[in-house]
Order: sequence, then structure tokens, then C-alpha cells
Amino acid sequence: NNDENTTTSSNSLFEPLGRGVRRDFSRRLPFYKSDIKDGLNGQSLATTLFLFFACLAPAIGFGGISDIATNGAIGALEMVSSTALCGIIYSLFSAQPMLIMGPTGPNVAFTV
Repeated sequence: NNDENTTTSSNSLFEPLGRGVRRDFSRRLPFYKSDIKDGLNGQSLATTLFLFFACLAPAIGFGGISDIATNGAIGALEMVSSTALCGIIYSLFSAQPMLIMGPTGPNVAFTV
């Protein structure tokens, strides 16, 4: 009887921090090798490259606009690196490994 995977009425509403992640990881661990093998194909590579450039182009574009608007304080390099860092942090904490990140803040700021 695995008390960690069963739910009874005596359990509290919340469980200790990280227990659900460990449970999900241990449940999916036997399938990781086949998931990675199934994902390594031409279509996945093409989709990954497409999404990379689809996310990179607006970051560079808004980085150029930000460079002019901030007198060089925030440029394309900062915009690309912040977009990448925010995408990594968001995907790790949101339980959504595939997410299209974009610099939406400057989009709103420059269109208003």
C-alpha cells in the first residue's frame, strides 16, 4: 500500500513542498528514454528551429527599439538573454515545458 499515491478523507488539503513533483518524476521515470527517443525526429527538429527563430525575431526587434528608447541601457542582447532566462524559469515553475515566450511588455509599451 503506497500512502503517497492514495488519497483518503483523512489527508490534508496540502501536501509537503515537492512531494507531487517527486511523485510525478518517479512515475514518469521509466518512460523518459522512450519519450526522448520518440521526440528525436525530423519534424521535432524543424518545429524546434521554427519556434527558436519565431521567439528570437521579436526579441531582437524589440531589443533594437529598447536600445533607442533607453539610450543603450537595454539593447538586443539584454532582451534576448532576458527572454531566454524568463522562458527557462517560467517553464520550470509552470509545469509547461513547451511554452512560446515573447517580449510582450515592450509590445504593449510601444503600441500604447
